[in-house]
Amino acid sequence: MTEFIEFDRLTIENIESKLNEELVATEELLQHLVKEPTSSWLNIMQPLQNQLYSLNKVWGVVGHLQSVKDSPELRELHDKFLPKLTELYVNLGQNQDLYRHIQHINDNELSSLNLEQQKVIANEIRDFRLSGITLPKDKQIKFKEIQNRLSELSTKFEHNVLDATDTYVKYVTIDDLVGVPEDSIAMYKAMAEVENHDGYKITLHMPSYLPIMQYADNRQLREELYKAYSIRASEMSNDGKFDNSKVIDEILNLRKEKSLLLGFNNYAELSLYSKMADTPQQVLDFLYDLANKAKPYALNDIEELSLFAKDLSGVENLSSWDIPYYSEKLQQHKYSYSSNELKQYFQLPKVLDGLYKLIDNLYQVTFTPNSDMPKWHNDVTTYNVVSDNKIIGHIYFDLYAREGKQPGAWMNSAQDRNFDNGQSNLPIAYIICNFTKPVGDKPSLLSFDDTQTLFHEIGHGLHHLLTVINNSGISGINGVEWDAVELPSQFMEYFAWDYSILETITSHIETGEVLPRKFFDKILASRYYQSGMMTIRQLEFSIFDLRLHGNESNINYLSVLDDVRKDVSVVIPPSYNRFPNSFGHIFGGGYAAGYYSYKWAEVLACDVFSVFDGRSGAELRELGQKYLHNILSQGGVRPMMNNFIEFMGREPKLDALLKYSGLVS
Repeated sequence: MTEFIEFDRLTIENIESKLNEELVATEELLQHLVKEPTSSWLNIMQPLQNQLYSLNKVWGVVGHLQSVKDSPELRELHDKFLPKLTELYVNLGQNQDLYRHIQHINDNELSSLNLEQQKVIANEIRDFRLSGITLPKDKQIKFKEIQNRLSELSTKFEHNVLDATDTYVKYVTIDDLVGVPEDSIAMYKAMAEVENHDGYKITLHMPSYLPIMQYADNRQLREELYKAYSIRASEMSNDGKFDNSKVIDEILNLRKEKSLLLGFNNYAELSLYSKMADTPQQVLDFLYDLANKAKPYALNDIEELSLFAKDLSGVENLSSWDIPYYSEKLQQHKYSYSSNELKQYFQLPKVLDGLYKLIDNLYQVTFTPNSDMPKWHNDVTTYNVVSDNKIIGHIYFDLYAREGKQPGAWMNSAQDRNFDNGQSNLPIAYIICNFTKPVGDKPSLLSFDDTQTLFHEIGHGLHHLLTVINNSGISGINGVEWDAVELPSQFMEYFAWDYSILETITSHIETGEVLPRKFFDKILASRYYQSGMMTIRQLEFSIFDLRLHGNESNINYLSVLDDVRKDVSVVIPPSYNRFPNSFGHIFGGGYAAGYYSYKWAEVLACDVFSVFDGRSGAELRELGQKYLHNILSQGGVRPMMNNFIEFMGREPKLDALLKYSGLVS
């Protein structure tokens, strides 16, 4: 019987009590371990891993709740314990007695350990090095100060973005919303009514923001929202109250200082030390090579859009707030459908139902509802994950946008699979999205992008849930190289382009009709619509990130972005744009000097999917089992390149990425 987190009974007080309890237990164990005379897996690694697992699970609840149900009390709790947790882990990484124990296990017991345990030991020794274990005492103290401060700063960065997003509200009249789809208007109306306010409420959360940018004929409204969105968490919004400018500067300086302490030339080198890629230059070469291939297509895209906007509305100079609007209009003009028209076929319950059928077909795994799993919000739905009539894991879905919830979409672990250390813990995943909430008795309707996002996050979830690795340190997505971890998620996205799959996930909101084949043919014709522009945009972010962290001297991050845009971009935003100030992936999340991972992993994902493309029935099931066995279930026990070669019989090629991105003649 799995013990679920009691979200329905959690209070700030009992989380705090449990955290204190786990911290005391961890400190007591460490005091015992350093005096332990025998260095062995059983005496050292097993109790250490079990206790850290227990502590991380409680701390993970705090981080999770902050992202889905933020509150001042939760922030206060987080800020109170963050320095304690950071201090604990920095001390762990610099604990000479523990390091000696693990070196002794490595030198004397390795051959008697299983493959998973050997990999855990190798990772531990690597991580000790990256924690400054070999530094002299004064530099270890400095390293500890840097780690503590970086931890505080990344939290502050995310809080600033969320607060800046939450504080913007605009009320408009129905006349301001000409062109906007009815379901979005109903949402704006419902949001205003909750506040007992007349009119229609617009916020900067994506389900509210995007329909204005794509559909509102009111160009002034689009410009106002674009500016508000693009200056979030900068000196220009909220009187600078949530300004991330100084936070970014300090993060960059501290990351550079930390890298130099550890003997790297810059933070990019440090970041790549545990990734698939070898050097920053290798990654930059890859990114610029792709940019050179994509840029001619991107230039064609923007030229076509500019001419269209001029012909349609007499717009001489296309501005950033015009691009989503005219892109939508051009798509309708070229392919005779609109994103909103397409949306009517993608009812969330139906999409989920078809997605579950696909997962069952590929991996013989089913999701069955479990009403016994406590929830943090009424929007959440909960399931058992079942294989061969056996429960192998559990999953939470929290799919709708709301205030106090971080924007975006992600998968996170509520619990890792862990059977290696005398424990029996099944994997549990959170799938979090920010789709439009149902209004009245109508279900949430997904855009095609939303649908791909859901497939993407489920891909991460399956990577976490279907692991057969028994040691939590390398089970699921743990221990997988950061630039390979997107392979299973991006692989799943490509199934959304398969008509046989679309037949199972679509049902028109009014007629119940499956997406017609002729409509799908239009979507297929538009598959590569503006793919040059989209590819270049992602490469812009990736190159900016790597150049920012590959610099060996102090730099102005906005100047770096300007330089990158001059090199590769085809759309230059207004000078007031402060995109980096809300770039949470690299300043609040784990993608620093690793944003390129999306493209790097996409090469792998496209290559793998090319084997599945067009397959069905028994052939698809057979391939699914092979992929599950060689890649999806293997966790971090061996390098992803080995897994890939095992499945494909060769090293990756760029061909499939170029094909599926429409970047071939």
